[in-house]
Amino acid sequence: MACNKDYTEGEYIVKTIVKKTVCMLLVCGLVFSGVCADTANASKKAKIKTKKVTMTVGEKSKIVIKNKNKKAVYKYTSSSKAKASVSKSGVIKAKKEGKVNITVKETYKKKTTKLGKVKVTIKAKEKEEANNTEPAPAQTVPATEPTVTPDAAASAEPQITAEPPKNTEEPEETAAPESEMEPISQYLGDENYESYPVPDGFDRKIAENEGEMVDITYDSTVIKEGEVVQRKAKVVLPKGYTEDKKYPVVYLCHGIGGNETSLPGDNVQNVVWNAIANGDAEEMIAVFPSCCANETNGPGSNPFFSVEHYKGYNNFLNDLKECLMPYINENYSTLTGREYTAIGGFSMGGRVTLHIGFELQDMFRYIGAFCPAPGIFDFTDNGVTDVGLFTKETFTLQDQYMDDTLVMIVKGGNDSVVKQFPMEYHEALKENGVPHIFYEVPGGGHDVGVYRPGMYNFFKRIFHKKQA
Repeated sequence: MACNKDYTEGEYIVKTIVKKTVCMLLVCGLVFSGVCADTANASKKAKIKTKKVTMTVGEKSKIVIKNKNKKAVYKYTSSSKAKASVSKSGVIKAKKEGKVNITVKETYKKKTTKLGKVKVTIKAKEKEEANNTEPAPAQTVPATEPTVTPDAAASAEPQITAEPPKNTEEPEETAAPESEMEPISQYLGDENYESYPVPDGFDRKIAENEGEMVDITYDSTVIKEGEVVQRKAKVVLPKGYTEDKKYPVVYLCHGIGGNETSLPGDNVQNVVWNAIANGDAEEMIAVFPSCCANETNGPGSNPFFSVEHYKGYNNFLNDLKECLMPYINENYSTLTGREYTAIGGFSMGGRVTLHIGFELQDMFRYIGAFCPAPGIFDFTDNGVTDVGLFTKETFTLQDQYMDDTLVMIVKGGNDSVVKQFPMEYHEALKENGVPHIFYEVPGGGHDVGVYRPGMYNFFKRIFHKKQA
């Protein structure tokens, strides 16, 4: 080994080791400081700076987020676009007088976090009194517009403040015509089980009440990317169904491990036909889909109770909206629009019902969940832990649908399968001020003895028009 003439070989080796050690320590120090800096930055969570704002029709305001993560995506959702819209950058535009909630969410590394809501109060423009207003002096318009220098302070993120309206105003939106349907309010407010009776034989096969049940196959484009998958469903038509008349539609969802044959196997079609024949329900079309929208229509190679299996039920929202509903409306004589569309379900089908009903509020006016399964909120059950489809704060109705949506939740008093979860959903709706029906069947379990009578009572309360 060659070495410097001023050192012995041993001294040279020692000094070399010392130098290398010092260099390694410096590098580690730099890396550690970088990690600490990242950790410190991560500890600063994004927050909405101002959660309440008052605006005037025509004004604009910007939602400001403190500690914004530059790599995150922020989404802003208005509870009433007719009253206030919000841009992708968080600029609110007041359109109509009233109150609106703007929900703000942050998505980072595929994880979405709700930051909260901005409560917006919109006031009408003040009318100028001609008698008290002096005419404005004439203005001299310069030949060229002056150069406007941006305010240096504008580069900093301001709190939510209303901007003056622009000269060009959008025309005022005309009010929606009054609904021809019965108001939802007449069905609300009673949690007494005795208030929800069913007639004798409500679920019995009665030939003179029967309509027709049809097997269908429809194309789905949401099961496997880039491919069309054929899926099955059953369509229950009312007695005397004719193409000369249009009918409302209710979609009914089965429990976990089931398919389109499950609810018909429990004679739910008889509940529909008998409710119509008894004069308790309107003539309607009922659709029994297969609600696990994945390639296997079930768990496949995954455990029966698993996040991967449950994802198939979550995906049914897309299958229903994009594929099944268009097929039904194209092939049957249906009334379309939220006032003529309902969804209900048992167990996992109850979870599916709440997911779809609260996610697609503009499409469903009636939502019936019977012994609904866990998954609407964060949960641990049957060895599965997963994040919820909603938080307790987001499990609510938009302003325009708050008093115009029938939400019904029914549970068995001794239901050891879904346990406390239906009650949690009920309590969250109460906390959020959402009008709804909730009742418990004393001694009831997780079975047809709870959900079939519940469905009969649901059918009694949907699709009714106002009496002339």
